[in-house]
Amino acid sequence: MHLRPPTANPLETMADQTLQTVRFDGLEPGMTIREVTELSLDYATLDDQRLQFLRAQFTGAKAALHTEQGRKVVPLADLKSKDSLAAILEIPPTLKIARVVQGLGPYMEKHGLLGFRVETPLEPPMIGFGAKGKPDPKGAEAAQPGTPEAKAQSQVKMAEVRKFLDTVAVASSNRLQASSMVEEMLDLGRAGQFTSKGVEKAVDEIVGNDSATAIKAIAGLKSSDQTYAHCTDMSVILQECYGDIMARTGKPTTEANRRFVLISGFMHDIGKSEVPKQILESTERFPADSEEMQIMRNHTIYGARILTEMGMHKAVINVAHYHHVKKDSTLYASYPDVSYADVLPITRLASIVDVYQALIGRRRYKRNWVPGKAIEYISNLKGSEFDDAMLEHFVESMGKYPVGSLVKLTTGDLAFVLMIAPRRHTDRPIVAVVESAKGELLTHHAMLDLMLEPEIRVQEVVDHYEHFNKSEDQAYQIFQSIQVGP
Repeated sequence: MHLRPPTANPLETMADQTLQTVRFDGLEPGMTIREVTELSLDYATLDDQRLQFLRAQFTGAKAALHTEQGRKVVPLADLKSKDSLAAILEIPPTLKIARVVQGLGPYMEKHGLLGFRVETPLEPPMIGFGAKGKPDPKGAEAAQPGTPEAKAQSQVKMAEVRKFLDTVAVASSNRLQASSMVEEMLDLGRAGQFTSKGVEKAVDEIVGNDSATAIKAIAGLKSSDQTYAHCTDMSVILQECYGDIMARTGKPTTEANRRFVLISGFMHDIGKSEVPKQILESTERFPADSEEMQIMRNHTIYGARILTEMGMHKAVINVAHYHHVKKDSTLYASYPDVSYADVLPITRLASIVDVYQALIGRRRYKRNWVPGKAIEYISNLKGSEFDDAMLEHFVESMGKYPVGSLVKLTTGDLAFVLMIAPRRHTDRPIVAVVESAKGELLTHHAMLDLMLEPEIRVQEVVDHYEHFNKSEDQAYQIFQSIQVGP
């Protein structure tokens, strides 16, 4: 199994660095040893006694050797007498010796193991996330429509919208690349080479280009496959909702937090690498009691095992393992059979996002839902499927009319939503009018903040797949071409 490289994975940093180097006297209970970086001179020339100790304590790890040709990494099981050991690498986190308990430091010193690379027990974002949000300390409560205060707020929002529109083309490219990276990750997994390097690169591109918001909109405008683009869209929507929830509840977040959540989403279906492709990419809907469906349902168990062997954080494993667990565990759609108390808050949010993306994404046996209709449907799933408080957070973050939704205004014009409406005025988003009431496609688009237009409201959601159907991506092409004045 490939274990994540100790300096490359964004999961290694949270609000603070979760990996650090310490000596034997700095080992504290709760830490996990990932590498032994400093050894006594007794390891410069290994004898049989040291070999026996290493093989018994560090099964499955790798060893860095000093050789005449330079540093060489080999499986620790291949060590031989008189080898010169420089370090112990990729220590499986499931080993007893990897888990620091009281008294381990003196034991390590006694055996000549002096320096370590350890993972600290910092909690990732939202492991202890509270149930209900508080008002956004930045003043999320909008002014009343048509007031001078609303006009002042609108100027700030309009600038954000223009910045958002500038990222759409790059975001589309990032989305395509990220989906390819997910496919590559699963294909490598089928060959027994599990790695997160590819999706980490995709995360770097998304974060570096600030394209997450635009990808979230594109997810509702362009068709997606049920595995690769699904993971990309789910990941980005999860991260965007997470960031919004944290801001709304007055909790700090960092770029490292956002990367963590993105990686959790990208890898939530890594267990599908053990599902045969003919099942994964089948065009038919399998019966609930079929062997194929049971194999598909097992992807959560496979994913938890794979991520554990990769040494991933417990929250990433929890998302992969439990994102199909429902509040009512007796439902057929709930699996595996565990207590809902075992499902971390970030996983409870991920489970909602997973269903939302499945609704707006393409499946070979069903048509796409448009975002506004999907939100309406999910809003009615309180009580049995989802954590009610987390569901409220999700709906508020996405908006009644998510960005990218095609809506009909009370004027009869059709417009795309560019920024969701304030919480108390859900039918007053910022929109760009793309088709007149007479059915004429426009080449120049008026951008309207409906908070400044008291006489105009959203009348209904329009299915953009039905309305713009000259090509599969016509709605997206129109959205991407939106031109607004200064």
